Amino acid sequence: MRFNKAESDILDFTSNTNPLGTPFNFPASNLDLNQTVLRSTERIDQYPDNRYLELRKAAASYVGHNISADNIIPGNGTCELLRLIMETVVNEEDIVITTSPSSGEYRHIAEVFGARIHSFTTDELLHLPKMTLDRAKVIVIGNPNNPTGQLIPKDNLSDFAQKCAEHGTLLIVDESAIELADPDMSIVGLTLDNDHLFVIRSISNITAMPGIRLAYGIASLSLANMLNSARLSWNIGVTDEAIGLAFLSMEGGPHSEYLTSSRKFIKNERKYIIKRFSGIYGFDPVESSTNYILIDVKDLFLDSARLSEGLAMHGILIRECSDFFDGNKRYVRLSIRSRDDFEKLIHTLDTVFAETSREDAREKLEETIEHGGSSSAGRGTCEYYPCHFTGQDCTFCFCPFYACEDERTGGKWIESSTGGNVWSCEHCTILHRPKVAKMVLDALMADGDTDDNIRRAWKEIIVPLL
Repeated sequence: MRFNKAESDILDFTSNTNPLGTPFNFPASNLDLNQTVLRSTERIDQYPDNRYLELRKAAASYVGHNISADNIIPGNGTCELLRLIMETVVNEEDIVITTSPSSGEYRHIAEVFGARIHSFTTDELLHLPKMTLDRAKVIVIGNPNNPTGQLIPKDNLSDFAQKCAEHGTLLIVDESAIELADPDMSIVGLTLDNDHLFVIRSISNITAMPGIRLAYGIASLSLANMLNSARLSWNIGVTDEAIGLAFLSMEGGPHSEYLTSSRKFIKNERKYIIKRFSGIYGFDPVESSTNYILIDVKDLFLDSARLSEGLAMHGILIRECSDFFDGNKRYVRLSIRSRDDFEKLIHTLDTVFAETSREDAREKLEETIEHGGSSSAGRGTCEYYPCHFTGQDCTFCFCPFYACEDERTGGKWIESSTGGNVWSCEHCTILHRPKVAKMVLDALMADGDTDDNIRRAWKEIIVPLL
């Protein structure tokens, strides 16, 4: 149980996995997960082949570009491969450059081995001066980027890889999500003639099986030999290996019907989601090339932390992204799921907005009551004065009776930008009348329970004015 909900009732928009599901559930793949796992258990009493020859051959065939099994380094997930390459080449005080924003794992793993981290935007990175390239030991780029989902064009990244090689700087390109974006943008073919290029591919995420920890690296023969000698022995279990083999052996490789359909689904849903959020005030989605979308909420009345916490209380998880942006709470990220799941998220936003507004109103009300006897509020204290009429009283910027749902006040139900209904007080001026504001404040400051005082003030002061 999480957030008082069963795991099956939680909608997780934080996981960057394939929204189409696993290839084993895709009919055209003709893959049987149960049979694959069952066959792997026949070898459960044996050590895996530490060379992982079959897996490496399948990965090479899948990748294409004349890559051979000798260019493949098998790994127990992307993080293990990142750790392997950093452990092999990075020394204390070496400079490792990452893009900003980017996955925190790049920085964390490099710092484990004593590296100093420098960060640049993607555009700055692609145009680094020669002196900076000379000083850098390693550069790590996610393509597509996490969390922005933006993809660097192949020609631009190819030119940068050549520059890195000329300066003796190792370039690591994390292509974990490229098959869900555009596999033709991969620079994996450049590894054959470049000893300073290491490309990482993930099987776990693009197959919607993050419980299967499986990835592989592609490098030149000399770099691959060094990494295969340094990697942990038997680092992939027989079941994970069997599932990876089944996926990598699918006809068409990156252009299989499964992945082609995945990209088509992602593109259509991404377009719909961006259009929907673009029409909701306070949400500014960033154009993406893959299966997740970064959204700027700086103009929203609640920050990324409060938004994600509010949704989580209703069983909807989105990625709060302050750790990508030096603590700045203005971005959230959500992965693409089904249309029905997305509509549930949109519907829940109205609920979260209403709850947050009530919480803010309550907090403001308590503050008003606490300081109620000190001074009146108006032109000198309210930045929005006059929101209704000149001479209004602004003691109750947040109405203690919200949402009264009484149209005699001038309030009414309106359609919100998310498509739901919200109670609008735009044309209600009662509480801004100075005498009324004073009477209500006196009533709320009386001894007794605040909620009881609110109900009494509504009945005895507001209702007679309607």
